[in-house]
Amino acid sequence: MSHKLSPFSLRLGLNQNFRSAWFFKRSFKVLLEADYLIRKTIWTMFPKSGVVDIVIERKSLEHSKVIVKTSKPGVLIGREGQKLKQLQAEINKTLEPLFKRAKMSKPALDFDILEVRKQNLCAQILAQQAAFEIEKRQSVRRVMKRLIERARQQRENLGIRVQISGRLNGSEIHRTEVLSWGKMPLSTLRAKIEYATDRAKCTYGIVGIKVWLYQGEKIKNEENSE
Repeated sequence: MSHKLSPFSLRLGLNQNFRSAWFFKRSFKVLLEADYLIRKTIWTMFPKSGVVDIVIERKSLEHSKVIVKTSKPGVLIGREGQKLKQLQAEINKTLEPLFKRAKMSKPALDFDILEVRKQNLCAQILAQQAAFEIEKRQSVRRVMKRLIERARQQRENLGIRVQISGRLNGSEIHRTEVLSWGKMPLSTLRAKIEYATDRAKCTYGIVGIKVWLYQGEKIKNEENSE
């Protein structure tokens, strides 16, 4: 079962929180599409800027808060907040036709940029680093070993699994390389699994990267465990 579902969705409500923290029966479809457009715009404008997670909170239909977790907050904010203003203007431009079509008023957007300090605890950052190094034509096997060494530097990481697929090192035949260290209990729902994917755009094609991090057993509260 755990091989067919994302480890994140499999553990929602146990030790993973929803990335869209809101629920409105009315206009659910419009707001869901708005969340997708917000995330797509951020990933498009800052593809290699260390963006880890995007959480959207809505306490009312008139206001929404976008929390961006990143390892490089200065890149997103820019000098005197210029990059953040450009991002907000681009998102408003993208959302305007959607809410106009639905005959709704566009909610006000607030941004909160949070810095991720322990980068080796985040699977998304490790996957982005691997994609960057592969695009620089470094050896795939060496990149995988370097990722495992970075993960082992943090005591919280009890296991890591790295899978890279594609025309590795420019070979003619597609193949998959897998390297792991420590434990990886994907079938245990109590296990805190960090999972991320990324793609390296090389001259010989796309190389897919998947990273799993096991960080011990964790349940949100005692009520859930009972």
